[in-house]
Amino acid sequence: MEYAIKQESAFVGIETSKLRLKAVLLSGGEVLCKVLENDVAGYRWLRSWLQRNDITIMGLRVCLRLDAPHSEVAARVLAEMGMLVCDAQPTQLQEYIRDQGLPEDAARSAVVLAHYCAAARPAPWTPPSPAYVELRLWLRRLYTVQQLRKQEVARLESHFHAGQIALHQLLRQQIACLDAQIRQHEMAILEHVRRHPGLPRPPELAGTYQRIARYTFGASLAGGH
Repeated sequence: MEYAIKQESAFVGIETSKLRLKAVLLSGGEVLCKVLENDVAGYRWLRSWLQRNDITIMGLRVCLRLDAPHSEVAARVLAEMGMLVCDAQPTQLQEYIRDQGLPEDAARSAVVLAHYCAAARPAPWTPPSPAYVELRLWLRRLYTVQQLRKQEVARLESHFHAGQIALHQLLRQQIACLDAQIRQHEMAILEHVRRHPGLPRPPELAGTYQRIARYTFGASLAGGH
């Protein structure tokens, strides 16, 4: 019982950005702040910093916004370290902010997340499966290749109108290569989903990849009936 009380006497809020993590620790009536790199070394420094402040890592409740950019990897690694990573759901967090009389833009503040964590004790987040993480990486890679193709098509038209025939022909070949890469990525994604039935539908499939969704998740649902 003493172990459980000690775990719940400390709370951490984390504000994420592309390069930095801002962590706020509430413990023993103190508010401590630490800014770290948003990478594996930074996550390890965070663990060391907490331990130097006599905080037990296993079961420590850590709150962040998983809908914020650049938060997924941090959440996954901290969970692997044994922390109880909690996702601050926007609706509940905004309600807490209104009750505290705070401005709406305080929702991403590390100190607000730490206090919200202590007050609301949000449920621990369950890290996604490796298969789901890999699927999202495939989809992001596909998006990158598709964006590159759009850029090359725009250049293709400009070279054509400028009478730059050699560049126009070269870009046509490059676009054909990108088309082949896109098809390869799509086939790899389809095969990945077939190997791992029951995966949740990633948010990336909401708009851009309707065709993939139709031939993967849609087909899976149809097959289930």
